[in-house]
Amino acid sequence: MKWKLGKATFEFIKDKCSCGLGRCVEACGQGVFDFLEKPQKIKVVNLTQCILCRQCEEVCPKKAISIQGALTMQDIRMGK
Repeated sequence: MKWKLGKATFEFIKDKCSCGLGRCVEACGQGVFDFLEKPQKIKVVNLTQCILCRQCEEVCPKKAISIQGALTMQDIRMGK
């Protein structure tokens, strides 16, 4: 699944999502994801709430989430 917002692109690769931990759900303060108990996968439920903060991308051990063209948290802290 790909979603474009301006110059940024959010991509969630469902087949790579296999950690069973739900770290991205915990990291996302916007409620973009939901954790499904069976088969222990993540579901994107509210992508329009995504603020492209990249927190989900940073905690995903399987690299199933990719956000390109958005500022990183380090960029934001540095005032870019």
